[in-house]
Amino acid sequence: MNPANKDKSTVTKRDLASRVRIALKPEVKLQQAQVAEVITHTLDAIRDALVNGNTVELRNFGVFKIEIRKERVGRNPKNPGVDIRIPARKVVKFRSGKEMKNQLDSADFSPSDDSPASGSGIDGV
Repeated sequence: MNPANKDKSTVTKRDLASRVRIALKPEVKLQQAQVAEVITHTLDAIRDALVNGNTVELRNFGVFKIEIRKERVGRNPKNPGVDIRIPARKVVKFRSGKEMKNQLDSADFSPSDDSPASGSGIDGV
């Protein structure tokens, strides 16, 4: 993570592995590659659970679950007279836990220009 550009930084899996490795107790001797592998397997397990239709609840962090987005009608801005059918699809929704909500409420930051104004979930599968 680049501290000079803190407002618009993105935490990658590599950054996460570095942070976890630093946070581990000194007697736990793991290399960054090993920590990254553990993180990869954890994310794979979460993905597999969601693909199988399960809800993933991580206490004090949040809940991931699959929801069905209904079929709807959309319009092409270049040709607004033509309706486009957008099919129903599965999306991943994330609801933050109480502890995370409290930390977010007390955090001092302003949303960046490229982030959604008020997003309650994470879309994609």
